[in-house]
Amino acid sequence: MLMEEEIIGFLRVGLLVVMVPVVVLVIRLMIKFRKHGYGWFLSHLLLFTIGALTWIRILETRAFSSSVFNSLTIAVIGVMWIISMVCFVKGLLSLSYLKKRDV
Repeated sequence: MLMEEEIIGFLRVGLLVVMVPVVVLVIRLMIKFRKHGYGWFLSHLLLFTIGALTWIRILETRAFSSSVFNSLTIAVIGVMWIISMVCFVKGLLSLSYLKKRDV
């Protein structure tokens, strides 16, 4: 079953409405506190956003693309998600270690 035409636009706009303020907040925190852990969070958010936008593009063009291309693209999105989660964990660990040292 195909998605309604307007849903793809809603998905893209909704993702950007949520992610852009979060990215701006992380950049502000990185500048204010000057801790490298926020850079890992920024990397996570950027990779996640790129992966999500690519996934939305697959939803939009799946009828026109080959299934091999779609499968490879989904695999690349999965690898991007893995890398983004590693960045997320690295950011958590680096900020928690900094907090323990500061105390």
